[in-house]
Amino acid sequence: MEALPSVRKIAILGGGVSAVTAAFRITSEPNWQERYQLTLYQQGWRLGGKGASGRNAEDHQRIEEHGIHVWFGFYYNAFHSLRQCYEELDRPAGAPLATLDQAFFPHSHTAFADDFQDQWTTWPIDTLALPGKPGEGWNPKPFMGALGDLLEWLLRLGEVDDTPPTAAPTGLFARLRAHCREELQELALDEAERHLQRARTELPDGVDHPLLLWLLRKARSLLGEILHERSQTQVGAHRLWLLMDFGLTVLIGMLADEVYSKGFEMLNAETFQAWLSRHGASAATLDGAVLKSLHGGIFAYRDGDLAQPDVEAGTVLRAALLALTTSKGSFIWRMQAGMGDVVFAPYYEVLAKRGVNFKFFHQVTGIEAADEGQGPRVTRLQIQRQVSLKQEPYQPLVDVKGLPCWPSAPLYAQISDDVAQRLQEQHINLESNWSGWSGVEQLELQVDRDFDEVILGISVAGLAALSPSLCALDPAFVQMTRAVATVATQAVQLWQDRDVWQLGWTGSPQGGQAPELLGFAAQAMDSWADVSYLVAREDWSSGTPPQDISYFCGVFAADAAPPIGTQNDYPARQAARVHQAFIDFMNGNLRDYWPDAGTDQGYHWEYLLAPATVSGVARFDYQYWRANVDPSERYVQSVAGSSRYRLATDGSVCRNLYLTGDWIHNGFNMGCVESATLSGLQTARAVLGHREILPGEDAFQ
Repeated sequence: MEALPSVRKIAILGGGVSAVTAAFRITSEPNWQERYQLTLYQQGWRLGGKGASGRNAEDHQRIEEHGIHVWFGFYYNAFHSLRQCYEELDRPAGAPLATLDQAFFPHSHTAFADDFQDQWTTWPIDTLALPGKPGEGWNPKPFMGALGDLLEWLLRLGEVDDTPPTAAPTGLFARLRAHCREELQELALDEAERHLQRARTELPDGVDHPLLLWLLRKARSLLGEILHERSQTQVGAHRLWLLMDFGLTVLIGMLADEVYSKGFEMLNAETFQAWLSRHGASAATLDGAVLKSLHGGIFAYRDGDLAQPDVEAGTVLRAALLALTTSKGSFIWRMQAGMGDVVFAPYYEVLAKRGVNFKFFHQVTGIEAADEGQGPRVTRLQIQRQVSLKQEPYQPLVDVKGLPCWPSAPLYAQISDDVAQRLQEQHINLESNWSGWSGVEQLELQVDRDFDEVILGISVAGLAALSPSLCALDPAFVQMTRAVATVATQAVQLWQDRDVWQLGWTGSPQGGQAPELLGFAAQAMDSWADVSYLVAREDWSSGTPPQDISYFCGVFAADAAPPIGTQNDYPARQAARVHQAFIDFMNGNLRDYWPDAGTDQGYHWEYLLAPATVSGVARFDYQYWRANVDPSERYVQSVAGSSRYRLATDGSVCRNLYLTGDWIHNGFNMGCVESATLSGLQTARAVLGHREILPGEDAFQ
């Protein structure tokens, strides 16, 4: 084998979660600088990829995100790595978000949008979690134990009907008895209870597979008979049936398909919806709030088409069992500032201090590979230097009320005056491939001179266009870029002078946790989160602070993207579509859950914060919206049959190339922070030559 250089120069392309995690793990090794030299090349002025956020210095240092970002209690690797970062960062006591535990807070309440009797209603959901802190104590249960936990949760269902909140907590069968109307139904319920209680005792050990399946199928059938009539007219019975049918069908399907011995990947040829249908889920479940909320939460719509939900069954089931059995402290964790502030600023500060070289304003425009006789490798990197700086290195962070943050635009004062002037006059977005900006210099990095190895952290959506020579050498790489689908998304943020309860929200008590809503599939912007607690992190020292900050996001059926370098107005045209569609939404369907936000004539536009001289719908122009259509912004999906085409971090033909991102084969295989973190850790492991099993890689195997 070819000897490695004593100090390996590693070029990291991209600054998303995976690339940053890989850099953090490599540089966590003792005396790492004796073995490695890391240079990270980042297009534009900030790290973050799809998770980037910025502060708008011209408008109260508002936080501007790519969408709604929350973390979950089963994100073990993401929390574990970031906790190490905060500990090393060692902010002074009393500083804003000095520790990880101050940067995140538990959020135990959410809501589904439930279309019942052709009327949108709010379905409050209280989530469950295990004791402890996320990112500490990895101890998942074996497969049968996880199924046992799912059945136990179903048997202990909390408030899912119209029972007054003052009533004593009761379990599933106490609630079901309220829906029995005659002696035959009581007898059926008694039989169903015996079946499920027996299944609970036998499930953890899988004593008798055929018997377990018979018990669960019989119980589902009996419960359906009891609840069918009432589920058509009573919202409590309707929701109870959706939960029971969904949960029991998942149990039945995994046992019937023998996932415990054959693994989850054997289910990935079909969508989760088709898999549920094959195992007998009711029509109400297949078109109901639970499944719509799941699909909306993971952007599982092909090309942004709400009629095409598509996520592979095995991947989503594995993630669901991990969530059920490993979520610590809370199922949902919210951030106390923007994701850039909470996640990427700390990582940047620690990595820069460690000695990682950051090259901001460096856009990768080409990746060349060749076989020079000893096996293919990456030989050249073509990079556009986007700006000239007055002084190196670029200092990317700004102080907002004592917290280091990323700005929403480049810090032009650090850029040479002539370039800065042109960028601002032409309204150039340096993060977009359709900016029309040609940069100030074209660089060509050569292997063995400028780099030895490459960590490729650029999104899969743009890889084929960047690397035609690599595609020519590696058919599996080409197949991956075609099979792993991505979807454009859209986001809107509102700042209002009424809180959501004044707007008519009734889905949670006033003064309780900040509400949110999932699965409002009447339109593509199907997720909403109230983040009014972030007012304290913005700077409203001048002007009247908002009473509400609301974030919305969802999939976006974008127009076909033109070739890079043509139709440079493409992002603006897509953003204009988001702008108009959301105005229509505010004048219409938004009143389904904010009934006091408008009248039949339209939205109360005066509720939006904007200059006093602006009136009517024009006040929306002072909010924030975006169409995430650039390759680095598109969400990576897990469409049916795609995981088998994902490559491992060292799975390309190039011996000096490591792939990283939530699009590689990492065991999790979904578009989320945990998947991206796991990929980064796997990349670092391959670079370092380690062999340890990472938490979550082999769960339920």
